[in-house]
Amino acid sequence: MLEKKSFEDNFEHSRNAAQITLDKVSSWEELNAATVEEGNEKFSQKTKELWNEFAVSGVLAYDKEKGERVLKPFTDLDGNSALGILNQAGIDTSNLSFVKPGESIESAINLDTGDKFGVVYNEDTYTAYFDHHEKGKKEVTSTAEVMYKTMVDLGILEQSEEMDRVVDFVTKIDNRKFPPEEFLRSAKTILGLQRGLKFEQLLAYFKDHESPTEELSPEEFEKYGLKEAAEKQQKVVDEAMETLQRMEEEEKIVQTSYGSVVINENNELKVGSSAAYVKHDGILNLTPGKSFAITFKDKDIDEATIKEKLGDKFQGKIIRGKMWIYNDDKSLNLTKEELIEALG
Repeated sequence: MLEKKSFEDNFEHSRNAAQITLDKVSSWEELNAATVEEGNEKFSQKTKELWNEFAVSGVLAYDKEKGERVLKPFTDLDGNSALGILNQAGIDTSNLSFVKPGESIESAINLDTGDKFGVVYNEDTYTAYFDHHEKGKKEVTSTAEVMYKTMVDLGILEQSEEMDRVVDFVTKIDNRKFPPEEFLRSAKTILGLQRGLKFEQLLAYFKDHESPTEELSPEEFEKYGLKEAAEKQQKVVDEAMETLQRMEEEEKIVQTSYGSVVINENNELKVGSSAAYVKHDGILNLTPGKSFAITFKDKDIDEATIKEKLGDKFQGKIIRGKMWIYNDDKSLNLTKEELIEALG
């Protein structure tokens, strides 16, 4: 369960969030009320009415036809959960745009993107951010957690045990706090099947369960509508581990100062780190000449050392010491060999 103290410490976030509403109100008279309760109710209604333009971090996925990673019009669990929390609070998020990770849309409420931390509001451009990716920040949180705390603190959403569990689950997934070995039995647990779930399904599950690693019974697969998803996930697991074994035999694993790293060129290992981390320490997802992403399951990336090694050749950005990524429109000049050498 989320700690009560975390809600009490969230004043700055809720204040910034409140300003989003206040700057959109055409007249202060719209918020006039005879009592505090009536004033709070009017503020909640105005928030639900005026928060009406959103942007969320989309997913960069490999496109075989284009031979590169392209922006897909869907988001990850954290972004989807932030949207789900807004919907639970009665806020319509249908006016939604998808942006590349880190980018944002001016005058919109940007979710899980923008490289900010917490709730940040720019009064000059009427642009808001709910995010947790600011450089240098290593606090374990998620956009879903930031949104949940803010909605509760503003009195727009009630805190509940099942919502506490959902947000804790999302935060742990987004920060890779579950053992990589869970991938091997991912067809049997909500942890492994969460990708295809709607937010309402997660809420329903955590109303009945405390742990996301409990193996579901045949009856529960039917209850939560997961039978088909489980069958597909088992196939994904089997194929991924077969592919990883073949890549090991083909010597597509390199030893670095961070441990063993899987070289996943052109999305050969489709599930990426989910499978790689079962047996190895990191993964380099690379589309030569275009983009790459490097992550490790335990160790932080030494940004200073890498930049010192590469000098002016350095490309991309290192996020919270956990991911080194390059996905700009300009060509990627770093080669596979140079990236491996930079890892030591």
